Amino acid sequence: MSKNQNGKFGVQLKKVNVNNFSRIVAYIIDWYVATMVSSIPIVIITSIVNHTTVITQELNKLPLVWGVITGILAIIFYLGYYFVLELKVYKGQTFGKRIMKLKVVKDDGNDVDFKSILLREGLGVMIIEGYLANSSSYLRQIIQLFTDVNIMDISVYLFGIISAISILMGVASPSRKMIHDHIAKTHIISTKEEQV
Repeated sequence: MSKNQNGKFGVQLKKVNVNNFSRIVAYIIDWYVATMVSSIPIVIITSIVNHTTVITQELNKLPLVWGVITGILAIIFYLGYYFVLELKVYKGQTFGKRIMKLKVVKDDGNDVDFKSILLREGLGVMIIEGYLANSSSYLRQIIQLFTDVNIMDISVYLFGIISAISILMGVASPSRKMIHDHIAKTHIISTKEEQV
């Protein structure tokens, strides 16, 4: 592959027509909906196991096995929100992206696939950025249940810094690509032209 003047190895890093406001609003909508979806197993299991209607997001309030199962299910539900909508329902769009007329695509312009969504939402947003998704809290809590080491405090600062860098990259760069976009080789486009 040859390197071109616009990017490395044939990937053009051109300015995109996605404004920051649209992306932020779409993120807030998706954060809220994905958090509610991931809370479904927590609400059900916590109320059954603890025999109470007082619901908590803290997995350590459950017996170890139930805490781990609940955390894993919450992560699956969180990722499921993105897999189902972006693969099956709206092709690259979640509720937030659809409302704001945005779409995530691969850098080559093709629709996202299972691998790119897993890299983007699972590895990029949930693990590396770790502050932008509620599901990353469940992952840290599962690790903490097994290690009995309080990683929550330091991880909030560490992942907060990484998330801030990612947000700055998305706001300041012409391509609007955040860390999770670079990992998954995806970017956000506007669908306003498609819906004319």
